[in-house]
Amino acid sequence: MISRILRAGILPDDSMSDTDAQALFKRRRNMVVILLAILLVIVAGAITTPSFLTVENLLIVIRAASITGILALGMSYITISGNLFALSGEELAILSACIFAFLMRAEYGLFTSLVATLLFAAACGAIQGGIISYGADPIITTLAFGGLFRGIASLVTNNKNILLGTTAAEWLGTARPLGIPTQSWAFIFLTAFAWFVLQKTRFGRQLLLTGANREAARATGLRVGQASLVALILFAVCCGLAGIFAAAQFGLAVANLFTGLNIDVVAAVLVGGISLRGGQGSPIQAALGAIFIALLQNFMLLHSFTTGERMLVVGCLVALATLGFHMLQRRRA
Repeated sequence: MISRILRAGILPDDSMSDTDAQALFKRRRNMVVILLAILLVIVAGAITTPSFLTVENLLIVIRAASITGILALGMSYITISGNLFALSGEELAILSACIFAFLMRAEYGLFTSLVATLLFAAACGAIQGGIISYGADPIITTLAFGGLFRGIASLVTNNKNILLGTTAAEWLGTARPLGIPTQSWAFIFLTAFAWFVLQKTRFGRQLLLTGANREAARATGLRVGQASLVALILFAVCCGLAGIFAAAQFGLAVANLFTGLNIDVVAAVLVGGISLRGGQGSPIQAALGAIFIALLQNFMLLHSFTTGERMLVVGCLVALATLGFHMLQRRRA
């Protein structure tokens, strides 16, 4: 049965099992909830803050949502595969930005710098994924590597700005094709790509089945370790992209970029309604969660919330989402 599902890519509607039907209902229900939450923030912002719905402010929100969203999309692979979260995203994005800036400053050219940075990020993801695939705890492993990445970034930059020294990459960070920031086009493309991978490919079904029941997946011959490895690589590439976009936007890289990005990404995944247990969810949910977090962060900034206050609010959201998940699990039990 499982092999037939994997070959088909996705169950057709007329043969959908009760489990698949329930998962589809939950996914749609969660999407409706997050869309309502997004609408609520927009309405609150429009009523209380005249500058909230201006074109310039909305472009700021879109760009912020794109960076958070790109990492949240990568994180969705990890969570759906049953590996909870990776807590090294912020730090790997910082290190990727520094590497990209170094290469651009050394005049390696835009294409070479892009490819080299993404390959480096993918290698970092492969190392973490390889360790996790052998049974290591994903939270502890990625937390340790996050500290390693931040330490390396601090050492190589000496906590100073690294200027790109050229405007060759400026369009990556500041251009607005058809009025939409470049980062946002990448976010849209990656959302569509992630949806296609999870819903229409053999690997996507393998990832879902691994997250739903790891032991059953292993018993049927699925390569559970491979799913974890590829999920971490995809996440790491997303981190690399975020670092490149940030360095291109500001024309520099520094070791304190992306403050609070890890908690925003985790919040986006949780608020989007992706199951902590794995095996259920869609990248679109993570994308919507990122948009909600970006809107909320922008709303708080316009109301002069301090950094600590904003982190408190997002942290409370994560705690409430986690608590709600566990309460639902207890009811089903």
